[in-house]
Amino acid sequence: MPNQWARCPDCGRAVLIEGKPGIMTLHGCPSRECVYPGCRVKKPLDRMVQFASGEWYCPNHGLLLTAKDLVSLYRAEDDADWTAISKIIGEELPDLVARTEAREQRKAS
Repeated sequence: MPNQWARCPDCGRAVLIEGKPGIMTLHGCPSRECVYPGCRVKKPLDRMVQFASGEWYCPNHGLLLTAKDLVSLYRAEDDADWTAISKIIGEELPDLVARTEAREQRKAS
């Protein structure tokens, strides 16, 4: 079966389709899918959140996981890891909150 071209449903680029049942070749798509179990959100990079581990999450799940991390760091058996807590609050949360608020505003309009 000859290769065919089709449009990526996420970014609209023309992409080569190989074989049967038609596997889309990698093409540097600027969309990412949330890796949170059961989440089916797939959005452009500017609407997703990438963690330091490299995984991509929708803003809601990114916020949820960050909050869970903060709680576990705070409840540590010895002492709370205030350095890690401060880093999360200062570096990760502002972007997560901004993206989550932007998503909520888009839903409302």
